[in-house]
Order: sequence, then structure tokens, then C-alpha cells
Amino acid sequence: MSIAVNYKETIIRQLEDLSPELIQEVIDFAEFLKIKRMKTSGVDPDSLLLQQESLGKIWDSKSEDLYEL
Repeated sequence: MSIAVNYKETIIRQLEDLSPELIQEVIDFAEFLKIKRMKTSGVDPDSLLLQQESLGKIWDSKSEDLYEL
């Protein structure tokens, strides 16, 4: 029998008792895991950052906000 686990709720409960400094460490660790996964999958993190910066100009545009149409 499998028990359904809500990982997001579990993580949020764990974060509630941590100081801001420790929460920042958790965020840093999550970023480290993302980069580690990208490296093993052959994705270049630097390329993704460049894409994110250039696309951010489009995504952050108020004139392109789909929710305001």
C-alpha cells in the first residue's frame, strides 16, 4: 500500500521552524541540486541564464501580460 506524500507541504512545515539564515541555506542547496542535475543531463547552466535574462525582458513586459487582456 502506497502512502501519498505531499512533498511541498512537508518542506513548508520543515521551513517554518528555521531561521532566515538556514532558509537561505536550503534555497542555496536547492539551486545546487538544479545545477547538478543540469550538468548531468548535458544542459549548460550559463546558457540557460543568458536565455532567462534575454527572455525576462519579454516576460516582464506589462504590454505583453496575458492576464490583463
